[in-house]
Amino acid sequence: MEKSINEKSGWQLRGDGTQAYEKYIVPAFSGSWAQDIVNRANLRNGNRILDLGCGTGIVSRYAYKSLGKSCRITGVDINEAVIKKAGEICPPSTFPIEWKQGAAEALPLSDAMFDVVLCQQGLQYFPDKLLALKEINRVLASKGRLVFSVWRSLQYFPFYLVLHRAIEQYVNAESASMLEFAFGMGDSKKLRILFESAGFKNIDIRLVIKQMRYSPVDDFLIGGFCASPFADDILALKESKREKMFQTIKNSLSDYIDDHGLAAPMECYVISAIK
Repeated sequence: MEKSINEKSGWQLRGDGTQAYEKYIVPAFSGSWAQDIVNRANLRNGNRILDLGCGTGIVSRYAYKSLGKSCRITGVDINEAVIKKAGEICPPSTFPIEWKQGAAEALPLSDAMFDVVLCQQGLQYFPDKLLALKEINRVLASKGRLVFSVWRSLQYFPFYLVLHRAIEQYVNAESASMLEFAFGMGDSKKLRILFESAGFKNIDIRLVIKQMRYSPVDDFLIGGFCASPFADDILALKESKREKMFQTIKNSLSDYIDDHGLAAPMECYVISAIK
């Protein structure tokens, strides 16, 4: 029986989707947000760092850039394709980062192994969020801390709101729901209750606003879709329908395209807490 959207774990990319992610999504916005979360973590020499839901490793790379060999970094993701890509980008000879495949609800890690847990846009995809946070609590050392980033709801993302409507109109409802799922944890009160229920203290939730930037827009539309789990559905469209969809998206985004390409706001909550 096929899993429903709510039962799926993670933003599951195909092997070639990981390359598109690095080429388009990282420079457009993921890299900027990764640097932001690392900066807010106030990492220190000797820190043992877990990058949970690490994807292709952009947060781990910024953490290593910040501290170098004075820290120990482990990246964990349930998606085998992104773990493989992370290892290719960060070979052991250059980046002493350990990559592990595993679920957030059953981390393949020992108790009290880490001083800091970082998680960029992973929480919304964990099937059992409370259990995942309890697992994080388990692997954190005494007084260990976490920093998570979580998108606000879809209404605060002009670009993805337009994409959602276009996918719903031209592709199918399942793909539209898959996209919307990424923005399903945008309630700060519920986030606070969730982290409190997992036993965390000194919880601080900060609203952060940034801008996604990419030029040319056409390249980003095509590349961005390739870096999504519904890429096959887009490719399956007749060429004329696909071109019509892209044109509809561009027309709807006209207020967010300037002389330098796409420029659209993005909002997320950054949650920090200690064990």
